Amino acid sequence: MINEEYVEKLEAALAHVLQPLKGLPFTVVVRALSNQIIFPIDRESEDDRALIGQLEKAIHACAVELRRQPIQRPRPNEVGNDIEPYVMRALAGIGYKVQRPLSKGGKGKATGYPDILFYDAKDRPCYLECKIYSDDTKDTSMRSFYLSPSDAFKVCMDARHLLLSFEMVRTPINNSNLSSFLPVAFKLVDLSALDCDMKYEFNADNRRLYSPKLVLLSGQC
Repeated sequence: MINEEYVEKLEAALAHVLQPLKGLPFTVVVRALSNQIIFPIDRESEDDRALIGQLEKAIHACAVELRRQPIQRPRPNEVGNDIEPYVMRALAGIGYKVQRPLSKGGKGKATGYPDILFYDAKDRPCYLECKIYSDDTKDTSMRSFYLSPSDAFKVCMDARHLLLSFEMVRTPINNSNLSSFLPVAFKLVDLSALDCDMKYEFNADNRRLYSPKLVLLSGQC
């Protein structure tokens, strides 16, 4: 027999625990997930000013290549991943060592934060996330930055954490479902002072979702 009082207490506790958390410092989130420190960019530091200056050169070089070889995609949400190789080539072009981040266990994956790891002129590691935005979305409250816990989290060293985002203009290509995306502006962001929100979710896999005890009808069509 189900203990209704126990179930009610459990439901109340679960409802309380699942309340979204607001304003979590990104530095704390990364430290909790990886035990690594995020170094803020110091605008008074000669080394960090040099880093920003070199990154500006790489960004403009990246924009030149993007205009010469525009990304063509049906939807804007596919462009963010396509832009990463352009950024990596531009970083290599200014002499930085560039690679895909690996976990502490040496595992790599295409998805998940962060996108790129590079080393500056002082051989300091820096993580870089790549994004795009449009003029009508840059000031909205829609969620655009995500970080999910992972057994193979790709932050494995103390480093600076940056985000590079290009404002892209979309031009439909005649007689095609594709559009051409060209950069018109950019933002380079220091993530050390970013605040994040956390929202829980529940999920199930197909084995449970399509369990025989749940399926009402099944057949060919």
